[in-house]
Amino acid sequence: MNRKPFILISSSAVIITFIIIMILVVLAKKNNTGGTDNSGLASVYTSEPVAKAETKQEMSKPVINSNMKYVLQTYYVNSDKAEHLSEQEYQMPSEFITLDKDELQEYLNNYMDDLPIREYLDGLISYEIIEFTDDSLTLRKTYASDWNNNEFYLCDINGEVVVYYSDKSTVYEYTGIMTADLSEEEQVRIKTGYFVADEEELYSLLESYSS
Repeated sequence: MNRKPFILISSSAVIITFIIIMILVVLAKKNNTGGTDNSGLASVYTSEPVAKAETKQEMSKPVINSNMKYVLQTYYVNSDKAEHLSEQEYQMPSEFITLDKDELQEYLNNYMDDLPIREYLDGLISYEIIEFTDDSLTLRKTYASDWNNNEFYLCDINGEVVVYYSDKSTVYEYTGIMTADLSEEEQVRIKTGYFVADEEELYSLLESYSS
């Protein structure tokens, strides 16, 4: 019997068997991983740190504290003070403490909507944030003191002459003078309401009403 064909067949069988085993090993590994693309998992894992970074950024949003530097600028326009800007450093107002930038802006808006009478008479026309950082706050008040040349407002309230400041909401004086005791012309003026420039003019009018 010729042994060469036998050896050749045997060698081929061993090689084929080895190849089959390797194929089975590869298929088994693929089945264990579920045949899925790991890129999906990578995107899941990479998205979590991004979300955490955004949350951290929101949590680190600066808020006002008592150690921050606070500067108030005062800007005068169209006034006898001439147009100029000045600034001064103050202790941080207690009502600002713990406010973030949005909350502070809301506070300033409310302040302008309900001005203290002195600010109204001084001609405050804007209150704004100039700088807001982790360690510094700068605000600016802008005044146009000649925008309101009238200091008082007279009108009839329940039949009485009442003097308001020029904001028409803050009472300066209840005069005790009854509107019905005035001349017809003055009754019309008082019931309509009108402005008075200053105290000198006001007391001159009230004196004429009571005489």
